[in-house]
Amino acid sequence: MRTNGTFEYKPVGSVQTDPKTGFAIPNDKAPFLKGCECQIDKSIPAKQVVGTDGQIYAYTYDVFIPKYFDGVLAIGCTVRITSEDGDIDEFVVSGVDNMNRKYIEIWG
Repeated sequence: MRTNGTFEYKPVGSVQTDPKTGFAIPNDKAPFLKGCECQIDKSIPAKQVVGTDGQIYAYTYDVFIPKYFDGVLAIGCTVRITSEDGDIDEFVVSGVDNMNRKYIEIWG
């Protein structure tokens, strides 16, 4: 797997506390947690996939993360990706595939 960027993420439903005050931080103002290096595939125009229920889903980013990553990625969490040329973008995870032996795949 080639790596061409890094990612950070905000877990879904987790409550983070401010280390200085101890108060809960709203999820939209919570800091991103450190991820690791990854492979980022960007599709313009967005890929369209027909789900098993017949609904059409579209997504722009397909991110491949090494299996040794030990964080929790779930549908609905926010991911910030930084490509090797410095471009930064955020998306909400629409799907997670962790059944592959070599990598974890997320898309959104």
